Formats: sequence, C-alpha cells, structure tokens
Amino acid sequence: MNKSLLPSVWRFIGLVAVQGLLLHQVGSAVNEYFNVLLYPLFILFLPIQISTTVAVLLGALIGMAVDMFYASPGVHASAGAFSGMARSVILAGFKPKGGYSGKEPIPAPEYFGWPWFLQVSGVFFAVHLFWYFSVNAFSFVYFTTITAKTLAALALTMIFVVLYCILFNPKN
Repeated sequence: MNKSLLPSVWRFIGLVAVQGLLLHQVGSAVNEYFNVLLYPLFILFLPIQISTTVAVLLGALIGMAVDMFYASPGVHASAGAFSGMARSVILAGFKPKGGYSGKEPIPAPEYFGWPWFLQVSGVFFAVHLFWYFSVNAFSFVYFTTITAKTLAALALTMIFVVLYCILFNPKN
C-alpha cells in the first residue's frame, strides 16, 4: 500500500470509530446542543493536491460510515460531500502568498502553523456544521436553532480538533 495513503486509511477508521462509538454516545447522553463532529478532520486532512471530485466522494463515504452509527440516512453523507466541495474553496481562500509549494502534504499545523490552521479549520467546521444542522432540520424555519446548534458545536468541536492535533500530530 502507498505510504501516503496509509495515514488517511487509519484516520478514516479511527475517526469513524471515535465519532460513532464515543462522541455520538456522549452527545446523546448530554443534550441536543452537545454535538462534537470530529470526523470531518478526515476530509480536511486529505492531501492538499487531491482533486475536488475525490474529496467529495471521500467526504460522502465517511459521512455514510458515520450515518450507520447515527441512524440518520444521508445527513452526514450530505454534510461530508458538501465539506469535500467547500474544502477546495476554503483552502484557496487561505492560500499562502506563494501558493502551496507541494512540501506540505496536508493542511496541518505542522506545516502552516497554529494560527493559519485554526482559521482554516474554524471556517471549515463552521461550514460543515451549518450544512449538517440545516439538512438535519430540513427547514430554514428553524434558522435560530440551526445557528445556535452550529455555534455550540463549533466551540466544542474546535476544542476536540486542537486536542486531536496535539495528541496525534498529523504530518501525512
């Protein structure tokens, strides 16, 4: 197996397991505003040079895997696919002055620093979470609730994103 592919495979398996077996159970036990969606890190940590089409397909795939734990057919798959599409736009918006050199395989703090990573991941997760809660509610009548859930989940998720990056130090 390709060495650059192996970290992504392990990340996929690990994040789906943590999301489905741990974070879903904790969120269900606490309340409806306690949502931590960590699995989009798989989409964010895909190689920078990957095509948008592949990112969308992989985003839908990890979303379908998470949907099996949540019994929410298609909601996470939709959010994952949308995040795969939004990822390229977000990375283009935060592109360094000289562009991406190719020396940095993934958008991680190891290569770009924490301030850049926190901005990119904050925007990425805000977009993902807003889409997820919008599709979950299936109506903009609940815009206030969708926004409140998005902001609460964003704050909680970013704490877990930072902890994940400190503990696992993604480099590939």
